Amino acid sequence: MQVIHRLTVVSNPTRIFEVGTEIDGREVIEIKQVGYEHDNGVFSEFHVLDENGNLIASIENCPVIVDWKTIAVHDEKENDPRQRVVSGT
Repeated sequence: MQVIHRLTVVSNPTRIFEVGTEIDGREVIEIKQVGYEHDNGVFSEFHVLDENGNLIASIENCPVIVDWKTIAVHDEKENDPRQRVVSGT
């Protein structure tokens, strides 16, 4: 499974959102891709969330660079909820 580790918004100035960093006193815990395809194209949207699941930023229809990390199950037991990061992109 892969999760978004860092999102770079290509703008002026460039903005970088990275899991584990702090923005205005709130730690970035998750970056989710929430956009969708529709008849006329794609609506691109990403949510940057804090430790309470609250929205820090929403990036809509902007050029972005997405860096992923691969997450692997800790051992081979089926449905084992323990996970760890094994490599990055």
